[in-house]
Amino acid sequence: MDYATGRIVHTVADTKSGWNFIAFLTVLLKTYAGRKIRLVCDNARFHHTKAVEAFLAENRERLQIFWLPPYCPNLNLIERLWGHLKRTVLSNVLFLTMDDLVATFRCGVGCINGHRNYMGFMFDHDDVQIKVA
Repeated sequence: MDYATGRIVHTVADTKSGWNFIAFLTVLLKTYAGRKIRLVCDNARFHHTKAVEAFLAENRERLQIFWLPPYCPNLNLIERLWGHLKRTVLSNVLFLTMDDLVATFRCGVGCINGHRNYMGFMFDHDDVQIKVA
């Protein structure tokens, strides 16, 4: 999620893996071609595979990762997006297929994508805003 614009870039994969993370990073590099990317990531095990580390080393000029502490969902703003999607489009639904779930996910993201002003659930929190004395 682009903090400035609210643009959400995502990929969908069957599993969490280093190779799927690299596929996502490749999409980010293409989406923001010519720009430096600063990415905040949690410390999921698949983020630290040898293949990922090699990819990050190859792309260190364009891609800078800021690693969150091992388990800090309150610091990981993307967790708020997942919570929003669960509350608004994914809860209390029995999806017949994985494709149905993915389509609903994409629809939910599509409703807010690029509209930072619709994302109060992510940004309108005391721990995100700078407190003015």
